[in-house]
Amino acid sequence: MRANAGYLAILLAGLTVLGAGNVPARADFSGPLSPGAFEATLNMGPIAETLRQQMQRKGNQGPASATPETARPVQPDSFRYVPSKARRTANLAGFVAKSRAADPKGADDLAQLVASRDIIEEMRTPLAKYGLRIDNLADAYTVWWIGAWQATRGSTDDPSQAAAAAVKQQVMRTMASVPEFANANDSLKQSMSEALFMQALLLGVGLEQAKGNAAQTKAIGRAAAEGARGMGLDLASMTLTDEGFKPAD
Repeated sequence: MRANAGYLAILLAGLTVLGAGNVPARADFSGPLSPGAFEATLNMGPIAETLRQQMQRKGNQGPASATPETARPVQPDSFRYVPSKARRTANLAGFVAKSRAADPKGADDLAQLVASRDIIEEMRTPLAKYGLRIDNLADAYTVWWIGAWQATRGSTDDPSQAAAAAVKQQVMRTMASVPEFANANDSLKQSMSEALFMQALLLGVGLEQAKGNAAQTKAIGRAAAEGARGMGLDLASMTLTDEGFKPAD
């Protein structure tokens, strides 16, 4: 991997979204980043359990293939959905509302941010550089997974194109074997995707604001790790490679 001082910013929303002029000067997103706030937003337990099982499977370190009993054909377009602007507005409002109990001030800052622009739409061009889309559930999980893992290490390194593509394949194959995701309708796919994108975006905002502050960077990493554990993933137990995520040595 090569160093890139703005990986999360570039990947998730571009510096136009994360720049100081577009984020409240005193923004504090610790509440929305808390595991409780995110766990209340959606439940990704089934996919996390399948990922764990497949990553540990002897002879195949990643979920590139499922067992014969659960294997389903992977149809990339099945993770796409037709986004609705009305649904997006409701999804983001719900995300803000669920985070308010953990941090009212952070929720106010977040509400100001989402009201000022369509931050999901602004991710479209930066994500396209990695072959990812804003209207694809597997892509959203890929963005969140890589971003959260990077955050636990306080890293803004740029993952290789191969790594991003491999993680996407891991996610697609796993989701195809989990009925809750394989059979999700457009509304559910959009809701889950936008929650994942928001969580990843907030991690990016947090790391940008924490630059030069080791304690704050570690706090963002802890929030990412705790949020992932709330979804069933132990980010410390894995490492990112050009073949996707594998168990850490």
